[in-house]
Amino acid sequence: MTASIIACFDDDAHADSAVGDHAAWAARRLGAPLCLLHVLEHAGSGAQGDLSGQIGLGAREQLLDDLTEEDARQARRAREQGRAMLQALSERLSSRVDEISTLQRHGEVESTLAELCRDNMLLVVGRCGRRHALGEDRRPLGEHLESLAHTVTSPLMIAPDEYHEPQRVLIAFDGSARALRQVEWLIECGWLKGLECHVVQVGESASANTPETAVERLSAAGLSGRAVTLEGEARQQLPSYAREQQIDFTVMRAYGHSSLRRWLSGSTTHHLLEHMPGALLLLRSRG
Repeated sequence: MTASIIACFDDDAHADSAVGDHAAWAARRLGAPLCLLHVLEHAGSGAQGDLSGQIGLGAREQLLDDLTEEDARQARRAREQGRAMLQALSERLSSRVDEISTLQRHGEVESTLAELCRDNMLLVVGRCGRRHALGEDRRPLGEHLESLAHTVTSPLMIAPDEYHEPQRVLIAFDGSARALRQVEWLIECGWLKGLECHVVQVGESASANTPETAVERLSAAGLSGRAVTLEGEARQQLPSYAREQQIDFTVMRAYGHSSLRRWLSGSTTHHLLEHMPGALLLLRSRG
């Protein structure tokens, strides 16, 4: 499979999914082909475990046959619905992306994406999963999201439920040399073109690299940037700043130094991914 941006959809995705819009936005900025991936996770009837000793042998075998046929019908229906969704989504996004393809796979989400994703690809997934619809007053995580954030080696974009083209980006910065190289990588790849950039550090750093250092790199590339240092805990300060400044796109490293090292562990993971507004781009350490 040619390296591309992969937008992943589950069984309940629709052609108007914001995951597709965010993936198309990224593909246009990066000049990369887009692959729309629908993963079919097997979900059988679930009744087969209740049959032992409850009915006669012949009747039990017939019921097993009936359940197998019903599972097959459900699987065919899911495949057909998935293909129709991918086709409609592809047609809707075709005017925004130069190259677009569709792919349907059976299996577990994590193993499927581990097989398909490479370091030079971008994976785009939704923030919410179909089994975690807890009401309009909450923004629950998709059931696979935390695992993907820890295991997928490619950059991971997490799309919110609604699409608004990003205008302001928050770049989480910890003063390390790696963080500075990632700012340079973002510039080089085209992620930041035309965006209002906020380079934000929480707490002081012993490193010579400051948010101002990163903003100097942005200015040299013709980009506008603002250097900000906040006091307190990242899990409270970053969402608060993002809301105040109307940030709609956040970039942060999946694993880093100082306070950022704790961002994707335990409850902090859920807090930031649930409360940061807009889309998030999680990067692996570079260099």
